[in-house]
Amino acid sequence: MDIRLRSKAKWRSLLNKEDYNTLVTIQKPMKHKHSMEGNMDKFFNLNRVDNLFYSVERNSDRQGYHIHLMFNAYQCNRDRLAFALDTKKDYITYYEPISDKVAVNRYVTKYMRGDQIHYNFYKK
Repeated sequence: MDIRLRSKAKWRSLLNKEDYNTLVTIQKPMKHKHSMEGNMDKFFNLNRVDNLFYSVERNSDRQGYHIHLMFNAYQCNRDRLAFALDTKKDYITYYEPISDKVAVNRYVTKYMRGDQIHYNFYKK
């Protein structure tokens, strides 16, 4: 098996073991895949956030990036997340509870191919 596929499989195995309860897509205009890294750090460091994983994907028009975020946090909603990430609420285009962990993990890791994507994992 190719090393990239083994890496993706290990990420999926790890993420399936985590207790994420929310999936979010952020469509903030981003020209660089690391644009939201500091905001994610600040969000994770809030006492009410237990763990999170995010992946950054290139937009289909190749003009920027968007983020898929999975997390577990106490009493979070779209408004609180937008405030914590210092972004507009309208940029959070999807905010739903996770009902199928396996399917969601496949979705957020679909483009994991070495250095072609940015992703990060946080756990307390």
